[in-house]
Amino acid sequence: MKSWSLKRRMSIVSALVLMLAFSIIYLVTKTAYTSASKARIQESLTAQIYALMAVAEDRDAQLTIPEILRNDQLNHLNSGLVAYVLDVDGDLIWRSRSSDTYAVLPDISLNYSLQKLTESTLDGRAMFWIGDRIVWEHENEMEGEYLFLIGEKQSILSAQVREYKREIATWLWITMFVLIFVLVFALNISLNPLKDAQQQIELISGGDADRVKGEFPKELAPLTTSVNLLLKSEALQKQRYRDTLGNLAHSLKTPLAVINSELQNFPDSQQQTQLIKQVERINDIVRYQLNRSVVTAGQTMRRKSMVEPEANKIIDALRKVHAAKNISIDANVGSETFFPGEQGDLMELVGNLADNACKWAASKVIIDISSNLEELLLSVQDDGPGVPAEKRKLILDRGKRLDQQAEGQGLGLSIVMDIIKTYQGDIQIDDSDLGGAWFKVNIPL
Repeated sequence: MKSWSLKRRMSIVSALVLMLAFSIIYLVTKTAYTSASKARIQESLTAQIYALMAVAEDRDAQLTIPEILRNDQLNHLNSGLVAYVLDVDGDLIWRSRSSDTYAVLPDISLNYSLQKLTESTLDGRAMFWIGDRIVWEHENEMEGEYLFLIGEKQSILSAQVREYKREIATWLWITMFVLIFVLVFALNISLNPLKDAQQQIELISGGDADRVKGEFPKELAPLTTSVNLLLKSEALQKQRYRDTLGNLAHSLKTPLAVINSELQNFPDSQQQTQLIKQVERINDIVRYQLNRSVVTAGQTMRRKSMVEPEANKIIDALRKVHAAKNISIDANVGSETFFPGEQGDLMELVGNLADNACKWAASKVIIDISSNLEELLLSVQDDGPGVPAEKRKLILDRGKRLDQQAEGQGLGLSIVMDIIKTYQGDIQIDDSDLGGAWFKVNIPL
C-alpha cells in the first residue's frame, strides 16, 4: 500500500466510505420499511376488527356474523387473511371462509390487543394477530364474552420486505456506482495540479527543463517554490565546485609546468625520468579529481547530450593520436542516441574506453553506441592481448594497471567507473570476437 498513488488511495477510501454509508442506509431503510409495514398491517387489521364487529348480530340470544363479508379476502381460501370469533372458553363461534384450510384454532391464552400486533403460529404458519375481547349483551339480557381475531400471514410481509430489499439494494448499488464514478472524475480534476507538478519534475530529471514552471494551487505553491530554490541552490553549488576546482587546477598547472621544464634541463638520468613521471602523475590526479567532483556535483538536474557529434570528435582525435600504430577504428553510433547527462561526462566515458582500446589494440578497434527505450549501450572491443578473467576486476580499481610499464597512471578506467556509478550504470569485460578485450557499458535512461 505504501507504493499506491494518491488517486488510488483516495478512490479506494471513497469507495469504502460510500459502501459503509450505503450499507447503513440499506439497513436503516429496511428496518424502517419493516416497522412501517407492521404499523400498516396493525392499522388494517384493526379496521377489519371494527368492520367485523359492525356486522355482528344477535339472533335468538346467539352472536351471529354473515358468512359472506364485504372484505373479499375473508371469503377466499389462501388469501392470507383470516378471522375468528371465539368464546371465553376458546370454542369457535364463527370463522371466515378463508380460514377453512387451518385445522386448528388460535391460542386463546395469548395477550391479544388492538394496540400492537401479536405474533404466533397457526397450524404451523407464522401469523400477525389483532384481537379484542368484548362483552356482548344478548336480547335475553344475558351477557357473553367474545374474542374477535383478525390474522394475516407473515409470509405476505416477508415477500413485500424481500421485494423492497431487492429494489432498494438495486437502486443503492446504481447510485453508489454513479457516485464513485463522479468521485473518481472529481479526483482526476483535483489531482491534475499534482500530475502537472510530477511532469515538470520528470522534465527536470530528464534534463529538458531547469525549473518548475506554471501556476499551482496555494497548497502546492510552497512545494514548487522550494523545489525551484533547491534546484537554483544546486546549480550554484555545482558552479562553485567547478570554479574552485578549476582555480585549483590552474593554480597547480603553472608550478607543475615550471618543474617539468626545469627537469628537462637536467642531464638524462634515471632520477630525472622518475621525477618527470611523478609530475605527470600529479597532473593526472588533478585532472581525475576535477572530473570526478564535477560529475558527482551535477546529478540533481541532468542534461541530455547527443552522442554522435561528440563521439565523432573523440574518434577523429584518437585516429590522429594513434596514427603511428595504423589502427583501424570502426564506429557505429546511432544518430538519435543521447547520453542522459553532461557532455563532459560523455566525452570522458567514451574517450577513456576508446583510448584504452587503442593503446592495447594490435590493428583494430570497434566502437558501437546505441540505445533503446530503457538504456544507453556502449561497446568497445579491440584485437589486443585481452584481459584475463581473474584480473578483470583489478583493472577497474583506481590506479591499478596490469602492465606497470604501460603508459599512463591507470586513472582513465577509474574515471569511467566513477561516471558509470554516478549514472547508476553497469560495466562488463568479456572476450572480444577480435581476440582482445570487450568493454560493455549500460547507462539507464
